[in-house]
Amino acid sequence: MVRGLLLQPQEVLALGALVPALVAEGEAWRLLTSLFLHSGFTHLALNMISLYFLGSFAEVSFGRGRFLALYFISGIAGGLAYLYFGAFNSPAVGASGAIFGLLGGVFGFAIRRGTFSMRNPVINQLLILTAINLFLGATIPNVSNTAHIGGLVGGFVFGYLMAPPVYSQKRLTATTPTLIAFGFEALLLGAWFLFV
Repeated sequence: MVRGLLLQPQEVLALGALVPALVAEGEAWRLLTSLFLHSGFTHLALNMISLYFLGSFAEVSFGRGRFLALYFISGIAGGLAYLYFGAFNSPAVGASGAIFGLLGGVFGFAIRRGTFSMRNPVINQLLILTAINLFLGATIPNVSNTAHIGGLVGGFVFGYLMAPPVYSQKRLTATTPTLIAFGFEALLLGAWFLFV
C-alpha cells in the first residue's frame, strides 16, 4: 500500500507512458496519457506544486481557454522532443514538459508584447526558476530535460503567436494561434513517423 503511494505501479505506467517504440507502432495517444502519469508521489507532488504557482499566474494572464491550450500544446511539444531526441525504448511520464511550457509561454508573450526586460522582477524570477529546473533536470537521474526543453520551446512559440490576439473578442482571431500550433505539432508527428 505505502509502496503504491510512493511509486506508480508498473502496470499503470506501461499502459500510458510515452515510449517512442510503442508510438512507432501506432500508439500516438501516449503523447497525451503520459502527461497525466507520474513515477511516484514525489514526482507528482513537485509537478502539482509547480503547476499551482505557475498555472495560477498563466491562467490569469492568458485566460482559461488559452491557458488550457498552452498547457496541452506544451505537453505535446515536450513529448515530440522526446520522440525525436529521447531514448527509443525508454518510458517517459510527467507533466513537467507542459509546466516548462507555461514558462515558455510567458517568455514568448512578453517578448512579442515588448515587456520582456531584465528589470522586470517577474521575468527575472521566472528565468532563475527555469535555469534551476534545467540544471536539476540535467543532474538528477531519470529526468528528461529533452521533454523539458521541448515543452519550453513549444510554450514559447505558442505564447509568441498568442500575444496579438490575446485580448481579441473575435473567436477566429483568438483560436488561430491554437490551430497553427496543433497543426505544426501534427506535421512534426507525421514527419517522425516517416523517418522512424
